[in-house]
Amino acid sequence: MRGIPILLARAVYGISWFFLSPYLPYLIRSINAPHYFVSLIPLSFFASAAIMQVPAAIISTKLGMKRTYTIGLIIMGVSDFLISLFKEPYAVLILYAFTGFGASFFFSSAGGTLAVLNEGRVTTALGLYNAMFAVGGILGLNWGFVDSILGFKLASMFLGSLTALMGIVNWFASYPNSRPNFKVIKDVRVAIIALATSGIWGSYYVVSEYFPSFSFYVLGRSAIITGSISSILLLSSVLGGALSALIERRDKIKWIVITGLLGVIPVISLYTQYYEVGLFIMGFFNEMSISVIYSLVVDIVKSDNSSLSLAVVNAIQIGIGMNELIIPSIAGFYVWVVVCLVSTLPLFLLNLVRQSI
Repeated sequence: MRGIPILLARAVYGISWFFLSPYLPYLIRSINAPHYFVSLIPLSFFASAAIMQVPAAIISTKLGMKRTYTIGLIIMGVSDFLISLFKEPYAVLILYAFTGFGASFFFSSAGGTLAVLNEGRVTTALGLYNAMFAVGGILGLNWGFVDSILGFKLASMFLGSLTALMGIVNWFASYPNSRPNFKVIKDVRVAIIALATSGIWGSYYVVSEYFPSFSFYVLGRSAIITGSISSILLLSSVLGGALSALIERRDKIKWIVITGLLGVIPVISLYTQYYEVGLFIMGFFNEMSISVIYSLVVDIVKSDNSSLSLAVVNAIQIGIGMNELIIPSIAGFYVWVVVCLVSTLPLFLLNLVRQSI
């Protein structure tokens, strides 16, 4: 496996997605920000990362994928470092948005470079790529322990410095700086794959965000589930991503459907006492399915062009999948039944892709 520095950077990148979460209530109080900044600050990151996915990939057609993702890491590192120095609420908001801006430069171009380095083992490489993000997510959700030891200021400086250092290390790594062909952005097959699988991404997201509230308000369960939900999904996601190599030489469309169904249908278990088993199965197969999806679109456009295809898939999956967050307010108790249906039915669109390959 080539590209170890990219995989390590992917884990460090994953920390930045979550490192503010444990400390955010205290940060809001320390900078005298209004309470709604608890939601607004993370939103600034996600909005910036989502909006810039495709533009960042287009930039990679000029700069090259290697330069694009290393610049993204350096931007993230500088922003995370500066967050520790500012006490003004809007400064923190803007800086975390810049972290999201840098994240958009990293995702597709780093994944594309990893695919180029591991031609013929793309599913394995991208499975590990996703697994390392989950590792970073676990570290980020527990970053509060680092804050408690070093203090928020030093902990954020440390993370920022580490992220920027990973950018510098990758800049000097002897990897090709492939420049994708802009024309692949017009490949309709990539958009169809993204549309067909947006529910797989969305189901994971809506469970992560809504299940703790559902369990407390609807089922009357303990709020401790809020803590277990993220750890179970992320831990099983590490395994699912790492074991995606098992599908390297298989029919990828067939296995996207199989793993997609297995990564969504367990949401029905959230009505039962076996919800923890359901969450584990869901996280495992959902991550495996996403890894195979990425691998398929790379196969279609070829590794050298993969930053554009990965960006298109990610942007569409986020843009459409996030709409599943509306389902709880519409479906109420039947939320998981509706999530199961709307997430799995679009998979039939993959037949259109099979016919054109």
